[in-house]
Amino acid sequence: YALISLSFIGLLGIAALDSRELASSLNQQKQIELKHLGELALGIVKKEHAAAQKGEISEADAQKRAMAQIGALRYGSNDYFWINDMLPRMVMHPIKPEMVGNDLSNYKDPNGKLLFVDFVEAVKKEGSGFVPYEWPKPGFDKPQPKLSYVVGFAPWNWVIGTGVYIDDLKAQTWVSTQRSLIFAGLILLFT
Repeated sequence: YALISLSFIGLLGIAALDSRELASSLNQQKQIELKHLGELALGIVKKEHAAAQKGEISEADAQKRAMAQIGALRYGSNDYFWINDMLPRMVMHPIKPEMVGNDLSNYKDPNGKLLFVDFVEAVKKEGSGFVPYEWPKPGFDKPQPKLSYVVGFAPWNWVIGTGVYIDDLKAQTWVSTQRSLIFAGLILLFT
């Protein structure tokens, strides 16, 4: 029985390590995707800024064009981009246009996190960064975990952001953990 118990404990340890490794890998994959998407949106802004610098269009028109293009971008499950400035004040939000022009310095998630202040801080520190928080998700009673990537564009004082819900990562990790535990149980059953 001691050998069986040690084997079971070992299998549980392996399942826990696999679960942690999978969670880390899935989170890293989401971060890579978000960074690529953020760089795509930043490329649009840079292109419009360059057109204004060349005198092809006014800076105000370049900003309007950049906001329209970024506001129209969608990926995944209708995921989107927004733009706030460094105050922070909302510049463009395609899903909640009523937020445009609003001061966001006191805007909190359910845990009291000043998320737009954190977006600005990430840009001030590194020029870009990831910020975890909670946000209302359609079909859910309470806000769900979300991870956003923000990147700054200094000439216009903009913070361009996009984010994805990460509650599905926990679900994927749990399914994998359950499979590992079932496998461990079957091994013990047949030994």
